Amino acid sequence: MIKKFPIEFKDDTDRIIIVAMFICCLFPVLFIPPLVVILLLKKFISEKSYNIAKAFFNFQLLMFLISLIFVIPVVGWMLAIVAAPILYIANIVIIILALCSIIKGGEMKIPVPFEFV
Repeated sequence: MIKKFPIEFKDDTDRIIIVAMFICCLFPVLFIPPLVVILLLKKFISEKSYNIAKAFFNFQLLMFLISLIFVIPVVGWMLAIVAAPILYIANIVIIILALCSIIKGGEMKIPVPFEFV
């Protein structure tokens, strides 16, 4: 399921927090940046931006849970050789598309098959 969010920020602080969250997720810090936004910065962002952060947290958490399969000896390691680069590239592509939609002001799409939060 792909969630669609209209790009509407209440002010520049709102936009900066969301863009910083996406940029921090380009690096292998897993789901920590969206979690920080959800838990600590909720009062500084609008409800629409909070929903974007929540959906992106769900997506990043799903990516993390999938990567836990790679810890399984032998089978997981063989999967990791093939699937880990694909997951990382997919993550980067989705982040870049989200940042482009923020710049254009269109509609942001985040694939969220499961809702954890």
